[in-house]
Amino acid sequence: MLKYAKILNNETGLLEVGIGTNIDYYQSIGMVELDCEQSDIDFNWYLAEKCPKKSDETLLIEAKEEKIKENDKIRDNALNKGVLYKDILFDSDTDQKINLLATINSMNEFDSIVWFGMNNELLECNREDLTNIGALITKLHSFIWNKNAEIKQEIKNAQTIEEVERIAINYEYDLGL
Repeated sequence: MLKYAKILNNETGLLEVGIGTNIDYYQSIGMVELDCEQSDIDFNWYLAEKCPKKSDETLLIEAKEEKIKENDKIRDNALNKGVLYKDILFDSDTDQKINLLATINSMNEFDSIVWFGMNNELLECNREDLTNIGALITKLHSFIWNKNAEIKQEIKNAQTIEEVERIAINYEYDLGL
């Protein structure tokens, strides 16, 4: 890319680059039009033929790391999306599973309890209802963790940045009954 620049270091090709459009000014301070590139390592400007660049291997590793971060964020959101039971959306996080298990273990077959959904909707639940909500959460988590393993294996197996970018991250799941 042609820019007005001044060589700061002949050995490394490090440049001072003009970033505006005032050509007269740049020429007045000794800059000339040079073929230069910005390094993706230190973000400084260099003569194009001396510009330090990350290796293809490093760029692939970085692309995979970014895809894993993207996957983890989408996965975590999916884990907490909730489950639908009797037209009420219930939390699906780990705390909910623990609370359900503790409550189920303290109930007999005739007990009932009011259980709140994610939007503070309530449902009068017996032991079977709570067991069914817990089963839906377990099913959701099992689906998501299995899908997560598939996606991470696909990321690991990718040989190019283009392959990494083509990996679709989708945790769509039917929420309930």
